Amino acid sequence: MDAVVEDKDALFKEVFSHLAKVEDQPSSQVLDAELLKRAERSLDTSTPKELLWRLLGTGERLLQTLQQDPTPLTRLLERDVLLTPFDELKTSISAEKLEEGLTSASIPIQLLCLAYLRKAADTPSGASFVASSSTLVQTLFTTWLASESTEVAERALEDIVALLAVDNIENVTRIAVETSLGEAFGHGLLWRRVFHDPEVYSLMFDWTSLVRPKRDTTSKKGLQLTTISQARLFDFITRLAPLDWAALTTSTLPEIEALHILENDDPQPYGGLLRYAASHMIDASDYLMEVLRQDFFVKLLAVIEEVNGQHVSPRLLEAIQLGAGVDSTRPAEEDGMYL
Repeated sequence: MDAVVEDKDALFKEVFSHLAKVEDQPSSQVLDAELLKRAERSLDTSTPKELLWRLLGTGERLLQTLQQDPTPLTRLLERDVLLTPFDELKTSISAEKLEEGLTSASIPIQLLCLAYLRKAADTPSGASFVASSSTLVQTLFTTWLASESTEVAERALEDIVALLAVDNIENVTRIAVETSLGEAFGHGLLWRRVFHDPEVYSLMFDWTSLVRPKRDTTSKKGLQLTTISQARLFDFITRLAPLDWAALTTSTLPEIEALHILENDDPQPYGGLLRYAASHMIDASDYLMEVLRQDFFVKLLAVIEEVNGQHVSPRLLEAIQLGAGVDSTRPAEEDGMYL
């Protein structure tokens, strides 16, 4: 059966008429989910910019007064954002507005803001826009680590990794320059923000620490949420490891690490985010977290094999092998490193 071909002019005339009615009666006029879904399917790379901007402006304005589940509208706007270059989007949305959306009690609004941030990851300049605001980065990291919505947390982590990937100084991104393609290198600004800004870096410890917990870990729910955050940090490290191993294994802010480590009797330095997560973060008596920790080491070994291990010291490699349950080239107790 042939698919129905939409008359886009008629469709969007109906869409704007419907949104106008909802705006006039925000408490009683219900969003037409099917109509907005049809509109979402109709948006593509051939959609005129004027229509995309009109739809985005109308939708964003309506969200300010809407008194019902905004999901049909936010999904349409997410599609719109996907089709609009971030260099254009950033002229109409501020870091403060994105922060406000990320802290909204509405999951659909949070997901829409995360769509803007994912679009920022298309270019190094977009990542630099995000990096320029410490509070925006703090809000993004808090959303990832602390959200009780799995979908929001996963989308936030995808955004963070994508932004760091395009911002990596060794990364080259192909971008359109008028009628030709150009190249842009990552600026490294977001990496510096994440690993050298105490307000950002400390969040990865605050939300996962059992030594100085941000939540009440004496309660069952508080402890459960903390362990969820710990699992998210494991995932973050394994995703970042192929991008910049040194950033994860260097103590850029040891004073923060020291706050969350009970003892550091061995002569080795704190060792950055990797050593904290591997050695000091979880409760060793928590069987599930021990299983996740071993899986974490297995994934790190896969990363090391992928990059031929050129940046990993033999002692650290042995420690990771030990944690993964893999026999190392020599006994770990022979002057080895423990994680």
